[in-house]
Amino acid sequence: MPHLHTQPHGHDVTISAWILRRFPSDSSRGWQWKALVHKHRKMNLWIQPGGHVEHTENPWQALVHELHEETGYHIDQLSVLQPWNRLPDGVHDLMHPTPVLLNTHSPYPGHFHSDIAMAMVADGDPAEKPRPGESLELQWVSPDEFAALPGAEPDAVMIMTMIVERVADSWIPIRATDWSLEDAPTEAMTNRTVAEATAPDPLDERETEGWRTAQSRRVPTSTQ
Repeated sequence: MPHLHTQPHGHDVTISAWILRRFPSDSSRGWQWKALVHKHRKMNLWIQPGGHVEHTENPWQALVHELHEETGYHIDQLSVLQPWNRLPDGVHDLMHPTPVLLNTHSPYPGHFHSDIAMAMVADGDPAEKPRPGESLELQWVSPDEFAALPGAEPDAVMIMTMIVERVADSWIPIRATDWSLEDAPTEAMTNRTVAEATAPDPLDERETEGWRTAQSRRVPTSTQ
């Protein structure tokens, strides 16, 4: 998706997923974890799939459609690795999965991404191919294979290795469909209007200084 904040020092929120899968190996347990990476067409780097969170969606909605577009996986083919059992939705809060990592990086000079990274597990191949226009260069790699892959982003290698070594065998796999793709409950937390909630706080000079200056221009000066 296009960048949402294009001004200098602009920050976009992105969400991504490390999709893990078990593959046969010669190890003592007979299998090993591998992760799905793709070669990002614009950056020419091997990284995990993901994309921007648009203004009209929440992060979980964004991840589901980005994974479908970039990998072909349907959400019902995946589980999410979690440090604890899923919390139920609240009166006002729609719960999302707990990320495995948050980080901020600069993909291009003067622009920043703050990424919400999830750890997920797949049991089989994607149901579909990536959407037309997406990268068709995808590979399942072990940490060692990823580190040796030309064009692998070094921090991505570090993160994937950490997930395989510290998360994959210890966190709880929970079906991704257990989390709703709906918007948050329609019942608002307060009955304040948007205008009231975004009006300058009269007790905060940082918010009211501009408003006071504007108001002063409207007050007629008295004449003697």
